[in-house]
Amino acid sequence: MKFYLISLGCAKNLVDSENITKCLLRYGYGITDNIEEASLIIINTCGFIQDAKKESIDTILTTLQEKPKDARLVVYGCLVQRYRKELENLIPEVDLFLPILSYADFAKEIKRSFPPQREFQNSLQKRIFFTPPSYTYIKIAEGCRNLCSYCTIPLIRGPLKSFPVEDIVSQVKDALDKGVYEINLIAQDVTVYGTDIYGKPSLDALLESIVSLERDFWIRLLYLYPQRISPELVKIIQSDPRIVKYMDIPIQHVNNRILKQMNRSYTKEILIQKIEMLRERIPSIALRTSLIVGFPTESEDDFQEMVDFVQQIQFDHLGVFEYSHEEDTNAFSLRPRVSSPVKRKRRRILMDIQKKLVKSKNKALTGKIFPCLIELPVDEYGSVWTGRMYSQAPEVDGIVYVTGYNEVMGKVVNIRIKSFKDYDLLSECV
Repeated sequence: MKFYLISLGCAKNLVDSENITKCLLRYGYGITDNIEEASLIIINTCGFIQDAKKESIDTILTTLQEKPKDARLVVYGCLVQRYRKELENLIPEVDLFLPILSYADFAKEIKRSFPPQREFQNSLQKRIFFTPPSYTYIKIAEGCRNLCSYCTIPLIRGPLKSFPVEDIVSQVKDALDKGVYEINLIAQDVTVYGTDIYGKPSLDALLESIVSLERDFWIRLLYLYPQRISPELVKIIQSDPRIVKYMDIPIQHVNNRILKQMNRSYTKEILIQKIEMLRERIPSIALRTSLIVGFPTESEDDFQEMVDFVQQIQFDHLGVFEYSHEEDTNAFSLRPRVSSPVKRKRRRILMDIQKKLVKSKNKALTGKIFPCLIELPVDEYGSVWTGRMYSQAPEVDGIVYVTGYNEVMGKVVNIRIKSFKDYDLLSECV
């Protein structure tokens, strides 16, 4: 039996999709990238915010129309964790709904419900990643302990559950052995890693174990809670060039009243102090953040404060999200709510500001030379490749187009920036 897997949502979901794929291959299932060949179709859903829920529902309905007539459909993951009963009533055509399970338990449920009539002999030595050959994501913790008032992650994924250092290092070694160059360590909040199993935040200890490996690689950290960016963490980031000088620090807002309503345990003043400290100690650091517009009670003055902050700080990368009203969160009952047209307008204003800031930053890069991780050829002739510099995280930031390169993917080479287009850079290999 061959299966076809659709992975929706964040990079943490992508890690889940990779791991359940590995388990199914061990049980003798085959995998295909052609839905027409599949006897079993699996959709790994996201249920975090309204847009993600809509995408998941739309994907389920579309797949029901497009799948082979006799193929079975399994819907799994965050959306099912939140709304299993509702989904079973709403879409009875789905063969099986599964909530979040361990990878092994997921595979056992699949085998019990849809045993393969013919088992495939799979080689698990080859790379099973849903990302390009150059990078991968490794999840260092599950769940979250921050309890932000707008967030559904603790409702879906539960409290913080860190994975042991030795298990993570083993995954890093395995990825490097399979040709991966960039390791992206991910969790809902990597700065709190290890608190539950080691009694204190232990990201610095994890990084020390990883950089003790005598290999060439990049390590990137996604995502960091601002108040817990410690001097110890900054020191180890400074100490090893393989830890890329990049931080994704979702701050969500800057107005102190709204931060308190969000249950974010810092103030605007603390944010400024942290950012100034980072830029002073690591001058080359690239900073990304995300903001929420239209949180309940957000006034025009509150929004203007965020506009002023973005113009003052000048983040290298910025994501802006409209507040999503999610039932069972503490913020759900807050009034007054901000209308959808106002939320859209505020998001557009911030993104327009950021686009101008990025244009100025990219213009300043012209003529400079940087290391670049080569990823994929753009055309069949290999005359143009895509890549990323240390300052660009996969999937969310811009990319670099590289000419004058004719070797293999997954290699770091020096490039000279020639020009730019919006968020992307145009370069030549030197």
